[in-house]
Amino acid sequence: MIGKRSGSYTVVANKPIGGDMFRLAVAWKYAPPGAGQFFLIKSGRSSVLLGRPISVAHYDGCAVHFLIMKIGTGTRELAETREGETVFMIGPLGNGWSDVLPGALQNGKPIALVSGGLGCAPLLYFAEELAARSSPSFHFYAGFSTASPELTGMITSISVPPQKLIVTTDDGSDGEKGVVTDALDAGAYAAVFSCGTTAMLKAVAETCAKAGTPCFISAENHMACGVGACLGCAVKTMSGNKRCCADGPVFNAREVIFA
Repeated sequence: MIGKRSGSYTVVANKPIGGDMFRLAVAWKYAPPGAGQFFLIKSGRSSVLLGRPISVAHYDGCAVHFLIMKIGTGTRELAETREGETVFMIGPLGNGWSDVLPGALQNGKPIALVSGGLGCAPLLYFAEELAARSSPSFHFYAGFSTASPELTGMITSISVPPQKLIVTTDDGSDGEKGVVTDALDAGAYAAVFSCGTTAMLKAVAETCAKAGTPCFISAENHMACGVGACLGCAVKTMSGNKRCCADGPVFNAREVIFA
């Protein structure tokens, strides 16, 4: 992966995509970030000290794109930035999906991408990377609390769409009613790659463990420095605490100890 950079970068687009979500595009003239990596981002006129960790959802050759939910002060300030303004970014940070992909492709089966809510963002970028490789084939499982046509549309708009798209919603407003792990047949895949809430990741990991299927998760622990110095984003693993920002955010699920 490329080395991290820090500085002010120009916003090239900022568009609402439904509810409290928005899509932020920031000019990036350097080497492409890896799928699964993230940046620490804050508005150029922010009142917060630390940037917010946001995964890359797309890279178009000129800009990195992020899908963000307005939750607190930092993300709301980002939502208010306009084209031509600047944001401060550090990144790309962490390891990515491609770091673990080669070892997961051993039996000719497709792989599964399993997301919960905005956890689809890094998996969208990973799907684009898989499409560029032309292999392996992949299926996309997207779980939402309620119908999210904007995010579902992004999945179907991937340059080479997934061979199979399974959408689940808690309220039954789109796709299958229920949680995404109910729809997942882990044994049908060479490996499963997942991003979402800790509870969802635990359920995915347990489902894969029962099926004997390798599983790689992207953890969403709260972060401070983002570069491994403060030890504030610890992930419990079989070999001791790991730093989500520097040792992750992608981990082999069988090594993670879920609470």
